[in-house]
Amino acid sequence: MGNIFESDKVNSIFKDERFLYPEFVPECLPFRDEQISELVFCLKPATLGKKPTNVFVFGKPGTGKTVTLKFVLNELVEFSDRAKCVYINCFEFSTKQAILSKLTNTMGYAVPDRGVGFEEVFSKFVSVLRTSKVVPVIVFDEAEQLLKDEQRKSLLYDLSRLPEQQKLPIALVFISNDNFFLSRLDDRIKSSLSASSIPFEQYSPLELKGILSERVKYAFFDFSLDSDVIPLCAAHAAKNGGDARIAVDVLLKSARFAERENSKRVLPRHVRAVFMQEKPVKVEITDNLSEQEERILNLLDKSSAFDIDSGFIYSTLEKEYSERTLRNAISELEKKGLISLDKIIKGRGFTRIIKLKKS
Repeated sequence: MGNIFESDKVNSIFKDERFLYPEFVPECLPFRDEQISELVFCLKPATLGKKPTNVFVFGKPGTGKTVTLKFVLNELVEFSDRAKCVYINCFEFSTKQAILSKLTNTMGYAVPDRGVGFEEVFSKFVSVLRTSKVVPVIVFDEAEQLLKDEQRKSLLYDLSRLPEQQKLPIALVFISNDNFFLSRLDDRIKSSLSASSIPFEQYSPLELKGILSERVKYAFFDFSLDSDVIPLCAAHAAKNGGDARIAVDVLLKSARFAERENSKRVLPRHVRAVFMQEKPVKVEITDNLSEQEERILNLLDKSSAFDIDSGFIYSTLEKEYSERTLRNAISELEKKGLISLDKIIKGRGFTRIIKLKKS
């Protein structure tokens, strides 16, 4: 009896499926030239040993924020040995101590796992920067997690003050799905950061087709895809927020369906099989709500016994947020499919009844 992983499959559709993996960083990033140029402008001083401009990169999931940053950082370290790039995912490194240890280790000083206090590690980090000839470019992905507790906020404050207090060139780059991240920072931190904001807009269906076509060149053998496959994958992703990761993921799974059937090509029915197999992918929505969005959802959940209108939201939260900020947060929640809005007549005008969508 043979091994259960043995296969009789003959047809090979993939040339190299790694080009469809989420962590893959392409050598060419279509439709992001403007953002790349802005990032280069902000970070180029690091190649001269000078202080770069701090950056805030924001946009919805799947708009190319992280992959664009990684692409630019790869180019930066290839161009100059004066820059040292540190990428930190704030979900993975979720405490003040973990983040600082990661920074210090990357800069060349090994920090023990236990027995060393924050002040000592921070002092070592500053000492390493003083003796180093490189400029650290620190990227915080999922940056909104930095605001979840006072400890991480204090670290952010300490880092933002290094150029002024210690005369050390350092760049801080923040990636977030929360458009309001900068506005939620303490005024002292905002003043020290003076960050340049770079928005990433949703991809259009045409752009999604272009992204898939570029990946297909390297991932598949010639003539391995039916002509309708890329448009189908792109249309599906466009309906789910213009998320390029959804488009690429659907294409990868469709091709695996085709190989499982020993098909010579990926066909539209393979794509539709992926649609039927799983619910539309909503990437990181619940983990990436802004503070305002979380407050509104909690308010709706607690008040589920009666109808809530937008006026009630504004009056309840007016001491914490402006009406404009809350109005934008409500619109974002509707786009994410977490609430429904019904416009009704109230007095001489209109108001919106807001309800949680039941999953």
